[in-house]
Amino acid sequence: MNIDYRNIIPELKVSVSTAKKEIMVNLRYPLWVIFWAIMPIFWLAPFIFQGHALVGGRFSEFFEELAGSGDFVTFAIIGSSLYAYVMSALWGMGLSLRREQWGGTLEAILISPCNKFSVLFGKALSDSILTSFYAIVQFALASMFFGATVRLENIFYVVLVVLLMILALYGIGFVLSGVILMYKEPGALLNFVDTLIYTICPVNYPLKALMLFLGGAGYYIVMVSIFFPLTPTLEILRTLLLPSFKPYINIALAASYLIVATIVFLTIGMLLFNFVEKKIREKGGIEAY
Repeated sequence: MNIDYRNIIPELKVSVSTAKKEIMVNLRYPLWVIFWAIMPIFWLAPFIFQGHALVGGRFSEFFEELAGSGDFVTFAIIGSSLYAYVMSALWGMGLSLRREQWGGTLEAILISPCNKFSVLFGKALSDSILTSFYAIVQFALASMFFGATVRLENIFYVVLVVLLMILALYGIGFVLSGVILMYKEPGALLNFVDTLIYTICPVNYPLKALMLFLGGAGYYIVMVSIFFPLTPTLEILRTLLLPSFKPYINIALAASYLIVATIVFLTIGMLLFNFVEKKIREKGGIEAY
């Protein structure tokens, strides 16, 4: 990273200033803020309505066999609220430097005397703050409309686990930022990664469902899913919040996976971003639209 630790306070000021600027820009478009706070509830609603139609209520005996809790509504609300952070990492951080490129300010950022990761962390921080607001609003509204039964006595551990996941997602965001800068076209890549994560991670269904319906192939898909930080985070949070939930992964093991994922994704993300940036500089493609 090449950060001079004697200048750590100025670098932190860069991150905070960048985050403040990004938040101010977002708040200049209040309708978009309202949209992202409310719209995911409408994406979740069809799953809940379909579940009610199939089982005649919010509790399912078959779902209880798979997850330990028959309350599929609360299960889905927790998953949907947490998935907001994944979308932030993909579409927020992934596109953050591309937007600077569109605006013609990317070169000025990269040649400035501050470390580029100070800017990236600032952008990530602003996304995390806004996404936390979106997730809290979504959870509150979804709970109000559809009902949710959660245990709030473990809220400190919930926050700690979410922070670890956010740090791991920063690393993924760094990788996507570099790849998008190199290939210019973000839509296909981000849509593919978004759909893949949403499919293999237990956002709206328990991991055992993959094993049940896909057989041997489901086992390997679950193994891939576990190494993405969203999966162990969901397993831990549902254990902390959802009464009688039975995780597929042992909680101590899930916490270990998450800690390792945080270190690995951050390290790989920074290294790959450095590599891609150097390649772009060599080819002279930073300023190219």
